[in-house]
Amino acid sequence: MYVATNGLTIARGHGAELEEQFRRQGGVKQQPGFLGFELWQLRGDGETEELLVVTHWESEETHAEWTRSEAFRQAHAGPHPDYILGGQQKSYDVKISYGPEG
Repeated sequence: MYVATNGLTIARGHGAELEEQFRRQGGVKQQPGFLGFELWQLRGDGETEELLVVTHWESEETHAEWTRSEAFRQAHAGPHPDYILGGQQKSYDVKISYGPEG
């Protein structure tokens, strides 16, 4: 499994707005090799908010195909919201994953 993340720093008070934007975007759901999406919000009360976009893929190749797709271009089209102050993309290979016993 391959995991891609995008850590976003946003202006305080815009977390719900960005969350709603991700809730409306659904093109990735039909992408071959897509396994799941999560949006994490860091707990805290600093001057900014931090969110982590986490997507799970069958492989690095299926993620790369998504980034070249028309659905990806549509999801990222339009003006960049000015409340997004920065971002940092990372990728991971999942080595171990398990759930509860039973």
